[in-house]
Amino acid sequence: MAPNPFVWEIQVRREALDDEMTRLRAVPYVLWQQVIDAPVRKNVTARDNRTYELRVSAEFVRGSRDIRVTMSLARPTLFRRRLIRQSFVVGPDNSFKA
Repeated sequence: MAPNPFVWEIQVRREALDDEMTRLRAVPYVLWQQVIDAPVRKNVTARDNRTYELRVSAEFVRGSRDIRVTMSLARPTLFRRRLIRQSFVVGPDNSFKA
């Protein structure tokens, strides 16, 4: 019995996003301050050999110096629909918060 193609596609996208999340957690707080003014976009190739656009943006968390980093993974199509989004918060001391 073949696996459900929709579930497999979601799993592949989630893996691509998780790989990028691991890389981005190594970025220091100082650089995230620059991303607030200039969001980052890059193309990533997932295990299904499809190209996805990764958009990374950052914003200060209201009432603190913490920065919320949000990643969106989408297929570069006419509608640019966001497929998956994930975020994390980093503090001035480079600590991660839930």
